[in-house]
Amino acid sequence: MPDRHDSGAFYTPADVATSLVAVTVEQGPVVDPACGAGVFLLAAGIRLAERGADPRELATTRLFGADTDPVAVHLTRCALAGWAGVEPSGVAGVVEADPLVAGRSCWPTAPGAGFGAVVGNPPFLGQLRSGTAFDADRRRELRRRFPDLVGAYTDAAWLFLALGTDLLAPGGRMSLIQPQSLLSARDAAAVRGYLLGSGRLDALWLDRSGVFDGRTPVCAPVFERAPAETSEVTLLADRHLEPAGVAAAPIGTVGWGGLVAGLLGIPMVSPSSDGCVGDMARVTAGFRQHYYGLVGAVGEDADVATGRPLVTTGLVDPLNCRWGSSQARFAGRRWSAPMVDPAAVVDEGVAAWIDERRRPKVLVASQTRIVEAMVDPEGGTVPLTPLITVEPDPSDLWHLAAALSSPPVSALAAVSAAGAGRSTGRVRLTARLVADLPLPGDRTTWDEGAEAAMAIHEAGWMASPQLWRAFGKVMCGAYGVSSTPLLDWWWGAHPASRSVIN
Repeated sequence: MPDRHDSGAFYTPADVATSLVAVTVEQGPVVDPACGAGVFLLAAGIRLAERGADPRELATTRLFGADTDPVAVHLTRCALAGWAGVEPSGVAGVVEADPLVAGRSCWPTAPGAGFGAVVGNPPFLGQLRSGTAFDADRRRELRRRFPDLVGAYTDAAWLFLALGTDLLAPGGRMSLIQPQSLLSARDAAAVRGYLLGSGRLDALWLDRSGVFDGRTPVCAPVFERAPAETSEVTLLADRHLEPAGVAAAPIGTVGWGGLVAGLLGIPMVSPSSDGCVGDMARVTAGFRQHYYGLVGAVGEDADVATGRPLVTTGLVDPLNCRWGSSQARFAGRRWSAPMVDPAAVVDEGVAAWIDERRRPKVLVASQTRIVEAMVDPEGGTVPLTPLITVEPDPSDLWHLAAALSSPPVSALAAVSAAGAGRSTGRVRLTARLVADLPLPGDRTTWDEGAEAAMAIHEAGWMASPQLWRAFGKVMCGAYGVSSTPLLDWWWGAHPASRSVIN
């Protein structure tokens, strides 16, 4: 059997499959387009049998599955055959095939009108990890099959949603477990739009309990191929799919972070704004070439005669930098005070990029619980990928630092990036998302916030909780939003709230 890490396959606990089937399967036939060991098909069979269907008929004519792994196909056939009391060879609807390419033709005996339900847990094949990234042939193949849905970072799991939508009969329902990145990822937008253009989102399951312990956080949209009859989506939470309220149904390709904000404890805000960060500053992020271009050009402060401090994402704190006081990780080792020697950078493009960053700037960490932005007033630091660099006119430096460090912006970023982080509740930022964050609408109060941000920066580790909370309250005012409960949420996730001086 292929390595599960490289195939993106992680088998679903039986109780989770049973719960998802219970909110999805109302009629057959049922298909799992990435059936693995058959846990979803078995749960679907049991559910339909409890409604009066004959297990033998279900296993031989009403349950369908596919997998590219022949061992998985054999296990599924045996599981269904053992439950229904038939021979594995009689479970003809479970086939070895690649439905992302072959589509409905994988199942010659399937009804022409489509399936009553699509369920399963397709492989997660994110494109940022070499072991799961598509090769050139596979990418071309998928683009031929889904010409408008495959972007640079499209996860194969998202494409199974499009496949499942095409397989459904009118009135059919689908739930396929997905990485939570589906909720907010830019390259998932086309798939989100495809779903909502074909039917309605009836419910959404968000797991916060760690069903796949130590693995990618998951969710599952419960989709129905039918016209929308309500403007609400039912929310389900955690391992047992407990009812968790309702949310307004999304429209078009917009992110679904707003659906789960309450489940993640994120306050929803509607700020008064005047433009966005990108209107006031250049927002960029380095690439892998900039990271690897620094290898061999970094040494400790004591060993580099004329260098510039290297700032990693782990050294960024809100309005402060821990360079020289905390260790940094770079190129497989720990550094006490890493310095970049520009003369030692071999790649001319990387050298030019470093030189361009020599200006006053704000550096934003890419994956944190709230937005964490430090200020480099002199412009001497070198940001290490994946830090996000915000370069305004120097006169706007502290205003932008205050805006990015404010409670309303953290809440908005958390909603926009919901599900994109390595763990549930982490905010994974991109340069584009940061550029789109709003600026405050009340300039006078924003001026006060900028002054407070500068005072916190100057106080460093001695900045008191009172000073921080006063800053947060002022910036809530600058955005025209109530500081309750927003301020409590923001402070609860703030690194300074856990510092020793508190």
